[in-house]
Amino acid sequence: MKKLLTLGLAVGMVGIFTFPANAEVSPKAAEVMATTCFGCHGSEGKTANKNGYSIAGKPAKVIEMDLKAYKEDKKKGTIMNRIAKGYSDEEIAEIAKYISSLK
Repeated sequence: MKKLLTLGLAVGMVGIFTFPANAEVSPKAAEVMATTCFGCHGSEGKTANKNGYSIAGKPAKVIEMDLKAYKEDKKKGTIMNRIAKGYSDEEIAEIAKYISSLK
């Protein structure tokens, strides 16, 4: 009985800490997720590296299409394919909106 109760509590706790797949992505969450981009694309999406690629201010639709292409392996990159696969389409759309708002 004790093992069954423990198992029931564990299963119940998992439900508390998981989110539905269609959960809405807040602009603040997108801002936090976008910080991943700044390691390669420069602080606030503006790279100082002559070989880098600035993403700040690019149109949201372009960023979103590029990220989805990386996610689906339709576009090749060094690490972008792996990074993009970590985000849902909703998260990608919000990240794209945030990055496009950077000037």
